[in-house]
Amino acid sequence: MAIGNKLASAMRLHGHPACINTAKCLQTAAEKGIDVESQLINGPDEVRSLSPLGVVPVLQDLDNVVCGTGAIMSYLDDKGFGPSLVPRNGVVRAFMYQWIIVATELAQPQAAAMKDGGGDREALKLAYSELAKAIEEKPCLPQIAHKGEFIGGDFTLADIHWAAISNMIICSGGADVIDSNGTIKNWLEAVKAHPSTSKEKIIPYTFLPTSEDISAGNLRNVGINVV
Repeated sequence: MAIGNKLASAMRLHGHPACINTAKCLQTAAEKGIDVESQLINGPDEVRSLSPLGVVPVLQDLDNVVCGTGAIMSYLDDKGFGPSLVPRNGVVRAFMYQWIIVATELAQPQAAAMKDGGGDREALKLAYSELAKAIEEKPCLPQIAHKGEFIGGDFTLADIHWAAISNMIICSGGADVIDSNGTIKNWLEAVKAHPSTSKEKIIPYTFLPTSEDISAGNLRNVGINVV
């Protein structure tokens, strides 16, 4: 958040600490310098009262109600401070969305199952192996000058999607899935140390739930700069 800029009120995020998608929204809010008061969702009746179609998490910003992970992340990115988390270059942007799809359709279901003792670790390791190649080689992106440590060079929404998935894997006792791949381990360490895009003196990754948070049903707030 630029110095001197304040938000009149905190947004309210309805979700759950065991929900990977809720974690993505919290990290995005922290990245963009947005205060969020987290509200724990309890049961399907409450879900339907907030989101008639049952799409969660749910973000309330005064009279605006935004449902669903992608919509909330986009809303926070646009409403927040600092540069966009979506690349301007169309090829780089497509590369980002490609790895978001791999994250949500292939890796996330396995990571979510791990918290209940399930999940296919070998399938996850394969997905991370392919992600490692993308981080190392940046295929189809010869035109970008910055081929940094993040998925698309600079930090983007793709890194948030994979960070939340990785956090859930670790919280579920699957740290070996991450640690077995040096490139992925280094990438996650870079994400963990990445300062807020908004220039606030916070580390957005620290707002993701711990295993203790998940067990206790504790959903973290993002408290930065509300007047």
